Amino acid sequence: MRWRPAVLRSAAAGLLLLASAASAAEPREWLMMVKSRNLDPARSAEFDHWYNDIDIPDVLEVPGYGRARRGHAVTGDKPYVALYTISSPDIDKTIIAMLMASWRMDQVGRGTPLIKVTERLYYRRAGKGARDAGAAKPTYLYLHRSAGVSAGAMRGVVDAGLAGSAVPYDIYQVLMHDPVTVPKQLVLFELSADSDAAAAETVRRIQQRLGGTGGCGADCETLYRLVRDVEG
Repeated sequence: MRWRPAVLRSAAAGLLLLASAASAAEPREWLMMVKSRNLDPARSAEFDHWYNDIDIPDVLEVPGYGRARRGHAVTGDKPYVALYTISSPDIDKTIIAMLMASWRMDQVGRGTPLIKVTERLYYRRAGKGARDAGAAKPTYLYLHRSAGVSAGAMRGVVDAGLAGSAVPYDIYQVLMHDPVTVPKQLVLFELSADSDAAAAETVRRIQQRLGGTGGCGADCETLYRLVRDVEG
């Protein structure tokens, strides 16, 4: 993933101040979410090869990064998302390590001019969420961003068989050149469906249970077809 040098310097400087004051702690679970576009749709095969076979393996080499999932939006103008699960006792130092690794990737020619990053956010896990141990392997990801979904509502979605899991996260850090307004909570639902239409119908039923996003907007409820899921 490409970072502008000025953004790298300013972000790293600010995070160094936070990291220097951090105390030792047990590892916590975090999530890095990167939304992006392919600037040349005619080169989609090249873009997918770079993301799946170059960028994701490089990112998973960064200490703490343990899982990568990549999805393609079923609808909308922000088609790609990459979700990286992180285990770290000091997320600020981990973010700095990612910034430096990204800079090195570009220096050795492992970046691409095809990507346009539209959001780069870090979240902290905010609770146990809910999981169905017997659920089928997920084929879709539904990202629901809002002011807050209760643990009971997440449990209800899973118990109703609408999702295999529901994991809540709270926003921690927004690393963008142009600031964006981000709702406090992200709930990541894993769904299993045979088609986009079936997955969209499941999302409609989930939305009915959750009661919407509180005016957050269309981009705060996004359904992605899961195209990559790898462990580091």
